[in-house]
Amino acid sequence: MNIAVPVAAVEGLHTTTRGAARLSVACAEGRCAVAELYSAQPLRILTPRPGVGEALTAVIANLSGGIVGGDRYETAIDLGPGASLSVAAQAAEKVYRSTGAEAENRLTFRLGDGATLEWLPQGTILFDRAIFRQSVSFDLAESSTLLAGAISVLGRTAMGETVSTGRYREHWDLRRDGRLVWADRFDLRDAAASAGPASAMRGVSTFATALFARPDAAGDLEWARETMAECGPDVRAGVTAIDDHLLAMRWLGSDAMRLREAVGKFWGRARARWLGRPERLPVIWRI
Repeated sequence: MNIAVPVAAVEGLHTTTRGAARLSVACAEGRCAVAELYSAQPLRILTPRPGVGEALTAVIANLSGGIVGGDRYETAIDLGPGASLSVAAQAAEKVYRSTGAEAENRLTFRLGDGATLEWLPQGTILFDRAIFRQSVSFDLAESSTLLAGAISVLGRTAMGETVSTGRYREHWDLRRDGRLVWADRFDLRDAAASAGPASAMRGVSTFATALFARPDAAGDLEWARETMAECGPDVRAGVTAIDDHLLAMRWLGSDAMRLREAVGKFWGRARARWLGRPERLPVIWRI
């Protein structure tokens, strides 16, 4: 493992951070192990001992305590043929206000033949005046399996915080055997970010997206709808089959804790059904 000193660039009166992390996993004779691990602070990838019934586990940590304007982070996860990995984050990522520069977080996941990836970070919390773009790219082989999700929160609602100024862009791309099959673009800025009823968000201050990709994914469309319908009246949810190989799921709400609970309840059942893992959230979520 190589750990490098962060590269800092001065932008105006602020020091911006460049963080990078890479992890590759190989599988031989039914056993998966880390083949490459690299990190440049403040990013780190930890590999704690997995729990009973769990796959090899990786935890992404940002040691800086948050993201500010101008920061650039890049994380690449590569799973070889037959490899299995569960990826989470050490804590919810906080994106603080910016004086004008955009912060960016790029995540790239590549899955070889027969590989299985579970990705569920703790969430992203945006503060007022944050300017942030998150880009997530999945490159899947035809026979690989993906269960990936992310939660976004506009302000710490439990503390009465709101977001009325700034910009948040989130881009997701999913390719299968090099062919683009899912491209999602979310762009929220300034007054539209307000959770007020007159804004573009119409009372929504927290939302989540999840993808399930596998050759027979669409066969579980009705099961996913029935399971998501149990999330309660405070959270709106829906699922769509993009093709035979992909389900796309959404949750919308005004209370971050209730949405997190709804996603967590679904996630536990989904990972048990689709990945053959224990019906619970990844262990880092329960610490």
